[in-house]
Amino acid sequence: MNGSKALPLANLKSLCGKRLRGVARILFEHGGQIEPGDGPLELYLDDGTVVLFDGSADGEGLRVQYAPWVDPFEPPISDENRAYIEQSGKWSRVEQSTAPKFVGMLGAIISSVTILENEFGREAGVQLCVGETALWFVVAGDECHVYWEQPIGFRKSARYAQ
Repeated sequence: MNGSKALPLANLKSLCGKRLRGVARILFEHGGQIEPGDGPLELYLDDGTVVLFDGSADGEGLRVQYAPWVDPFEPPISDENRAYIEQSGKWSRVEQSTAPKFVGMLGAIISSVTILENEFGREAGVQLCVGETALWFVVAGDECHVYWEQPIGFRKSARYAQ
């Protein structure tokens, strides 16, 4: 969803031991309404690191970037883009730090990161253990999902812990 280079998933081990200070989702917005379902996940860490979990270009694998999401419709917006957004909608960053599912994770340490493979053996997700909470972010069928329990069809692969 932006021009930053994706990094090898093994680099995720560097997240272990870092403190989570904020969470956002990149969700689809149309007509002023946010669709709360699927979209990339952005984590903000105390050391200034920003990690974006997204789907790869082919819609089947996990893509991780150490850079914030960049809104392609950042103001000023041209008349042509404004008309497009009104008709078709756009992706928007939506703060999640006060959402009930995420609030308990704030201020906690990332204790482990586990790469997840889909049924085809493709690296297509990650499990993050933050404090007492486990979160699963997976890519399936060109959609990005967040789950609070292990999703069906994904198995744990490489695990990194502090």
